[in-house]
Amino acid sequence: MKKVQFIFGIHNHQPVGNFDHVFHDACDRSYLPFLQVLEKFRDISMAFHFSGSLIEWLEGHRQDVLELFKKLVDRGNIEVLGGGFYEPILAMIPEADQIGQIQKMNDWAQQRLNYDIKGNWLTERVWEPHLAQSLNKAGIEYMVVDDYHFLTTGADPENLNGYYYTEQEGKILSVFPISQKMRYAMPFEDPQVAIDILKSYASEDGESLVVMADDGEKFGIWPGTWDTVYKHKWLERFFTLLSENSEWLSTTTFKQYHANHIPRDLVYIPTSSYFEMSQWTLPTALGRQMDHFIHELENQGKADENRPFIKGGMWRNFFTKYPESNWMQKRVQFLSLNFEQLDSKGGVPQALRDDLYRAQCNCAYWHGVFGGLYLPHLRHAIFEHLLKAEEKFLSLGGSFPGLVDLDSDGVKEYRLRSDNIQLFISADKGHIREIDWLPAYFNVTNYLQRYAEHYHDKLASASNDPNASGSIHDIVLTKEEGLQDKLFVDTYRRHGLIDHVFNPGQSQDDYYRGLLEEDFSIQSSHVQQSEAGVLITTLGTVGPSQIKIEKKLELHHNEVSINITIQNVGPAALDHLYGVELNFGLLGGSSPDRYYLVNDLHAGFLNSHGNASRVKHVALINEWDNFKIHVGFSEACQLWRSPIETISMSEAGFERVYQASALLPHWKLNLNPGESLSLDILLSINKFK
Repeated sequence: MKKVQFIFGIHNHQPVGNFDHVFHDACDRSYLPFLQVLEKFRDISMAFHFSGSLIEWLEGHRQDVLELFKKLVDRGNIEVLGGGFYEPILAMIPEADQIGQIQKMNDWAQQRLNYDIKGNWLTERVWEPHLAQSLNKAGIEYMVVDDYHFLTTGADPENLNGYYYTEQEGKILSVFPISQKMRYAMPFEDPQVAIDILKSYASEDGESLVVMADDGEKFGIWPGTWDTVYKHKWLERFFTLLSENSEWLSTTTFKQYHANHIPRDLVYIPTSSYFEMSQWTLPTALGRQMDHFIHELENQGKADENRPFIKGGMWRNFFTKYPESNWMQKRVQFLSLNFEQLDSKGGVPQALRDDLYRAQCNCAYWHGVFGGLYLPHLRHAIFEHLLKAEEKFLSLGGSFPGLVDLDSDGVKEYRLRSDNIQLFISADKGHIREIDWLPAYFNVTNYLQRYAEHYHDKLASASNDPNASGSIHDIVLTKEEGLQDKLFVDTYRRHGLIDHVFNPGQSQDDYYRGLLEEDFSIQSSHVQQSEAGVLITTLGTVGPSQIKIEKKLELHHNEVSINITIQNVGPAALDHLYGVELNFGLLGGSSPDRYYLVNDLHAGFLNSHGNASRVKHVALINEWDNFKIHVGFSEACQLWRSPIETISMSEAGFERVYQASALLPHWKLNLNPGESLSLDILLSINKFK
């Protein structure tokens, strides 16, 4: 009789910084009910991976999930898969951190479960060839990737029914392929469909193996899956079918199969991830083209046969597609690479490493079907732990250079730091890249600009029916009507301290929509360090004339003083408006504990619009984190306020996300040749109470 072996793997994860209610909901709708169903089937073997960020939360809030998990591990139902503890993309972090994070997970399993981990879940299945050596050094014998990884090498999909060896500098790692057919069928097709797929791989020798390993959240949390998996008992019916067909179908684990079988062959997998990711990493226009190309092949029935030849971008492309992601990653990496400073000062304590490791959690660094990078609270968690780690690093005797190209874009940044505020200023244009309020470990300039995404084409056909069925890759939902009217794209990097010179007659709404027509072209810009800050000199043309803008920026304690001098150095008179843009991301645009004060009067939540005249000062209040940002002006200004809101995809459909509050204070610029205007801006951050 032909037989087949089956490994069912589950990866359960919640990001560092996610909301408590999301953790609880995931436990109630997926993690716990899944384990409860498995508990009924003593003969079913599975593999589970819980990320460290989820484990830490479970330890403090939901011991019931961990206790049941341990019971099933002890009973022999479950193999525990390891990985980087805080779920980093291993390829994006230094090798020392790769090994350290993996060993932290291995240590937890030994101490909490008395379990010896041999295999790894690979975060987002992002593979780069050098990882074979790192994983081997960390004591890992095998890990799992998609069958798509193998197809890009020219492997025959019919032979992907075991595991393979790969190596780097002689360091061996075994690699198991995940079946895409099974991933797409479970739990979106009837359980019998998955059984039929398994039967198609049965062989006379019974050595054939099929692997389905995927996110646990697709079993109860993804749209429509709670009803499918538990109300209509998809999972219980599937397990029942596995048991009923045990004569030819046996469940096993990676550890068991690896110990009792030899590899199929040697394989060298190129840099890759799962198929959908390769599209998400592409620039928007190419991502749109790839989407159309794939659908054309599907309509022609040629998608499967051509899949080995279809390859989008690599995961690291997210750093070029989204400079905000690159900035975060390089900030974290820079700190890690400077840990060697502490070698002669007693070494790096675990508390410092853990904050660095938490700042490496992958979810806030990229974007695909889910929110990821678009979610401010996830980015906030990255910066929070980074700033905590930097504080510990400095307290132990570490130091940072004052001028360095942090994000590897060819432009250096000045780092200014007082006891309360940290500033990063680009050395080319003098734009503010980051402002940190250190007492709260809060980057107050943590926001994402408005990008065009290839999936925006689907917004017009999106449905607001939460019960729509189908694969997460096919469902198009929307959480709010009328989002098309709020879809705007920024044409410049929305840093702080950006000069705007424009003609009167334009409106706050033009600014909000990104349609402000500039009458200003920069000819040159120069930044040099001063005693307590930087001096920024910009030359540009305005119509037939020229202007020179000098900004003297200084940081003292909790204040940033900015003196601006604008001089008409051209032959013609100027009759324009001059504004300097400031953007602040304080989370919670519609939260009642976060709001504006304009000239000391409440002026609405942080996602509100405003056009106020004769403004001498404005404040952004964050009661939740107990601080306020106050911006005062020496000369009363016209103040435009606009929210920066993005439209992105999440597991629940299209959603509008508040990213930041954009301020454009501006003044009349009526200058004859040789005349100048001087302005002072004082930005301070203080505790609210």
